[in-house]
Amino acid sequence: MKQGIHPELKPTTFACGCGNTFTLLSTKGGTVHVEVCNECHPFYAGKLRLKPMFLELTGDKKGD
Repeated sequence: MKQGIHPELKPTTFACGCGNTFTLLSTKGGTVHVEVCNECHPFYAGKLRLKPMFLELTGDKKGD
């Protein structure tokens, strides 16, 4: 790789709205505030509810 053409990577702290914080290397540096992370996002936390297709077709609202 050529020297001097790539941005410098700095430790960056990411702070989520749920209180989780983690540090990664990024060109931004400092602190970045995010709304969701892997701890609170419904898909990754196992809280995502998918309605069965037959409930979508019949309009049954029991699952809501």
